Amino acid sequence: MKFIRKFLKIFLFLIVILLLALSWIKIRSLPFESEKPLKVKWEGLFKDTNYRDVGQSINQCFGEKIIKPGLLLRSNGWFSGWSCDQVGNPDVIFSLNYSPEKSENYFCWDSDRNKPMVGVFANPEIQLHDIEFLKTWQNEKMRQASCRFFSQILEELIDHQKTLIHCNAGRDRTGAYSAILAAISAEQNGRLDKKMLEAIECDYRKTRSLVPDKFGRMQSFIEGIRETSTVAGFISQQCQISPIIIQKAAASLSY
Repeated sequence: MKFIRKFLKIFLFLIVILLLALSWIKIRSLPFESEKPLKVKWEGLFKDTNYRDVGQSINQCFGEKIIKPGLLLRSNGWFSGWSCDQVGNPDVIFSLNYSPEKSENYFCWDSDRNKPMVGVFANPEIQLHDIEFLKTWQNEKMRQASCRFFSQILEELIDHQKTLIHCNAGRDRTGAYSAILAAISAEQNGRLDKKMLEAIECDYRKTRSLVPDKFGRMQSFIEGIRETSTVAGFISQQCQISPIIIQKAAASLSY
């Protein structure tokens, strides 16, 4: 009986500590330098954030150094509400999964500044989806929103800001942006070959929530672009972004 009572006391103590911790996280999610609510993802307490450094990941897949690590990061949305340490301490966050209907901001807690780092979004009117399919780019609103993200991300990379991109699963939308950014970097050095395409696909497949039906999706996406254009040319044409801007961003990512 003494053992049971002792066990129950310890168990209740741990429950209290957990509730206090969750309450503190919830308090931190209250509007802070933002007019919209901050999103706490409780899954981040016990589930993998699917975080990885895109440079490190692709270099590992490629078998040699081709993309600079420490600059482009990716994850799912479960990091939101938790320490920025979990996602590489980014300088800026881009929330590709922002929903105009829910109007929730994703964030991580910056312990150095003792304040949240809130994700940036560029789609106030439409939620991004299926951007890894070329036919989606024929939708004017979807194209414009996707391009606004690209324009801002390229500028951050040029300024050598550690940039985290994420969506809900950190899989398809995040995968499409990661694939294009890695492709323009390799392309500028004349290295966007079959091996590099396989490395981009390899990075995509590291996502645990990926199902076999989606295998090959990122490689096919880049190959589809290259049937009629270079990847840099595609982004320049679709988004009306100066080729010089794209070249500078590619240079920032390249070894």
